[in-house]
Amino acid sequence: MNTIASLGAWLVAAAAALPAQCLVTTVTTQTVGTGCNVGSTGYCKLVGVPTTTTYTLDVTTCTLDAHVNLFEACGVVVPVRAVVIGFQQVAVPLPDFGVGCMLHVAPDIFLTTGSGPVQLMVPLGLPGVGFFAQSVAFSVAPPGGAAGDGFTFSDAALVIVQ
Repeated sequence: MNTIASLGAWLVAAAAALPAQCLVTTVTTQTVGTGCNVGSTGYCKLVGVPTTTTYTLDVTTCTLDAHVNLFEACGVVVPVRAVVIGFQQVAVPLPDFGVGCMLHVAPDIFLTTGSGPVQLMVPLGLPGVGFFAQSVAFSVAPPGGAAGDGFTFSDAALVIVQ
């Protein structure tokens, strides 16, 4: 009896010491606003592309990666990528960034990176969460390139992690 009680106490203690599990397994997105400004293509004779964002979920680390994508070749460098996250959709004109530019997300969180994805930790034990997100990238054209430096905004998305 004493051995069984000790084994039971050990199992309870071991289970309590284990980290909580990541309860989310999927990420889905729905577009809720359009992007603006086309990225520079430097010396290339290619049509510029807008900033786009793709989301991947790593259930082993319980992280959501936001990959902010913008054309980066022909001398163009993208030194800053950012994601604005909020829990409310808005429509705020941003005329200083270009005609028709809009902020579609009430900015509650602002995350940046120089390269690679912007990583968001999903709280362990959280069964799911939804939020709005919009990305922005700053591209730097080479001296004498086809276009100048500038900010490009992605479309906004409702991101649901469950």
